[in-house]
Amino acid sequence: MSKGLNRLTVVEIKAAKPGTALNDGGGLLYRATAQGVGKFAFKFTSPDLDYRAAQAAKGSKSIQREMGLGAYPTKTSLPAARLKAAAARDLIAKKLDPIEEERRAEEETQHRAAQLTQAATVKAMTFGRYADEHFLPFAIPGFTNNAHIQQWKATFKTHAKRMRNKPLAEITREDVLGVLKPIWTDKVVTASRSRERIERLFSHAIQNGHYKGDNPASWQQFNATLPTPRKAPRHHASIPLSQIAEFVSTIRAKQSDSMAALMIEWIILAACRTGEARFAVWGEIDLEERIWTIPAERMKMRRGHVVPITDRMVEVLTEAKKRRAQEAIPSDIIFVGGTGKALSEMAALMLMRGMEAYKGFTVHGFRATFKGWAGTKTEFARELIEEQLAHQLGAVERAYMRESAYERRRAMMEEWASVCAGETKGKGAGNVVALHANMSRVQS
Repeated sequence: MSKGLNRLTVVEIKAAKPGTALNDGGGLLYRATAQGVGKFAFKFTSPDLDYRAAQAAKGSKSIQREMGLGAYPTKTSLPAARLKAAAARDLIAKKLDPIEEERRAEEETQHRAAQLTQAATVKAMTFGRYADEHFLPFAIPGFTNNAHIQQWKATFKTHAKRMRNKPLAEITREDVLGVLKPIWTDKVVTASRSRERIERLFSHAIQNGHYKGDNPASWQQFNATLPTPRKAPRHHASIPLSQIAEFVSTIRAKQSDSMAALMIEWIILAACRTGEARFAVWGEIDLEERIWTIPAERMKMRRGHVVPITDRMVEVLTEAKKRRAQEAIPSDIIFVGGTGKALSEMAALMLMRGMEAYKGFTVHGFRATFKGWAGTKTEFARELIEEQLAHQLGAVERAYMRESAYERRRAMMEEWASVCAGETKGKGAGNVVALHANMSRVQS
């Protein structure tokens, strides 16, 4: 550094010609960019070991640095520039590089600002907002059952309502217990599933940095406080085989003014799921080949399924087509409701609940009735029965089946249609006797 300080005057600075560099001493420089306008800078030898090492790594021996102190006269006056230069010299005397110290101070300021912003964001992120904006959009896209989607949404909007407006980061085990305890013994299934879904939400929040600490909804938080939830058996009440023909006869009597009744018989004859029938379109029907091809995206197992169309199913399709006001196009729904859209998910079930003798049974249970008949009253191969139900076969069975054997299933389904109609049974079924056992635990 030059000896002697404060060499310049304001008059000299104002008179400096563009391109002129003036030395104020002690490393402070002034460079004129126009008449009366310029910039102050501080030139020094860096004592910072990291900077020196970086220069050496680049093959440079230069350790001279220049730090801008501001424009003259708009931002920095001559006295202000001298104060900045003096502060820089003090740092150098302490073996500190003023440029590096300024950079570190800026980084620290930005880091603290980011922390404050994050803290404010975390505080503003409520349990309800996280559920609606982050967790549910992550969890439910793969769901195909609308009822399941509504149940998941209800968990966070209704059952866990008391936590919705509380900051997610502040929720504790006691908050979750407050949601569960009132319903734990009276609504066993709802309470157990709510806890599991809330636990999944917090697992998601922990992994994505929105919650710190142990999961406040894990079962380990409550296994010494709440009784172990009872395992409610999952089943779909099914009509006994001895009553199926009578039921079909009853439902046919309602088909003249009920599209839901027509769809119920289709579900019975195809042994399909309700959703597969509700959204069936005419483009999936091939009457020449007598097959119904259901696309993979509408199947539970996410693989396409082919159903042989029986004689009675052709009659059902013919009747459904008569109900249309205009010619059907491939994308049109087959079992269309009064609004011109697919029947509601509850349409078939509500129709059955209105029938006193059958109100305790479910639409899905018809699959159990079919499986019970085919598995115990016929000699059809188990693989054909499972394939008709679109169940996932084991590796050996899949290799054996190779492909959907719908032609081999056709005879089975025609015979099933005869059973449903109460007609004489063929050789595949043998002598059918009343099946009183409730075949309710069908794979769903």
